[in-house]
Amino acid sequence: MCQLYQPVLVNEPEEGHDLKNVLTLRQFIDLLREEEDYWEGEQNNTYLIITRLRKIFYDKWGWDDHLIRKAAKIENRYLVEIVEEPMPGRKKLRYYKNHAYTPKYRKILYRNDDRVYGNTRAGQSPFIVIDDHQEVLLPSGHYCDIAHVLAGVDAFNYRDLVGLLPDGLNFLKLGPHVNFNGDIVTWLGDIASSSGDFFLAYLRNKRKPAGCKQEQTYINIDAPGSDMLGDIDSFVIANFFDIRSEKGKRFTEILEEYYLGKDNTPPIRNRRFELFCKAVNLNGWNGTRFENEDEWLKYYHKQLRDNICFQIFSLTDEKLQNLWILLQIWFNGYQDILKIDELLNIWLSALKEELKKELQ
Repeated sequence: MCQLYQPVLVNEPEEGHDLKNVLTLRQFIDLLREEEDYWEGEQNNTYLIITRLRKIFYDKWGWDDHLIRKAAKIENRYLVEIVEEPMPGRKKLRYYKNHAYTPKYRKILYRNDDRVYGNTRAGQSPFIVIDDHQEVLLPSGHYCDIAHVLAGVDAFNYRDLVGLLPDGLNFLKLGPHVNFNGDIVTWLGDIASSSGDFFLAYLRNKRKPAGCKQEQTYINIDAPGSDMLGDIDSFVIANFFDIRSEKGKRFTEILEEYYLGKDNTPPIRNRRFELFCKAVNLNGWNGTRFENEDEWLKYYHKQLRDNICFQIFSLTDEKLQNLWILLQIWFNGYQDILKIDELLNIWLSALKEELKKELQ
């Protein structure tokens, strides 16, 4: 019998990422260090450099307008455009037209006044964004998306509520909203992507559910283990290290210490599940369950429901029609299709299983 599960620790790259293109953590950190050095004099401004690095991978497409609005004016080294044509170096983005998957692409190019290369690379894509290099192989043998780490950590530095109201009015919490942008740009947003695809498949299939095997495929694509591990690590790093300093560590130094250890001490990532659960307010672990997990699931049911509203509304072209769908979801419609509780429970189960192993 098919049963849904949420991958977290995986030993192979996500679908579509060719093994021959996978970089090691060390190789990727070296590339990030080059990006830090581009901003001469800012390398130890941890607070600022995190945003600079995050914008290499996540800029535009809702990030400046909704997800991390307070960092919108910070300059990105590269030119970024959202286009419809696939080409090497362009990152695929989920988008739907007539409820059918019609991806757009994020085009990242050198400027013609790059401080290092001048105009010699104008119109070319930097190596760091080609071939999904953000998903790296860790020393543990697991795969992790470091861009997800950057997204989550940056959101911690610019904590905000995400809603559909104009800027400055979201604090009213009228309509769908997610209380913490760090959730929506990491694990909650990835789970919402899975649920959103369940729903869009339901619409395409003449209102017939996708079925367990297809739903698991959506989970593997929308919330793969490497993404979820990066999401977890972002919370641990944000809570363990000083990421807000203007005269602190390079972020690449933080990554090295987190994943590799320092001065012969074990790396902090060895305690990632314990520290993540604390960071998301899962408390009172007794070896099998958290004492507050029922309340936690109730809280995140609403948060995930509202996140799904954003997913379906923002990633499709039929805004007026989807406004009605958004309202139906917000008033708890389509629960059997969206599977909000099931998705939260398999995520919680995955965390608890890894926590048990970690504490042995």
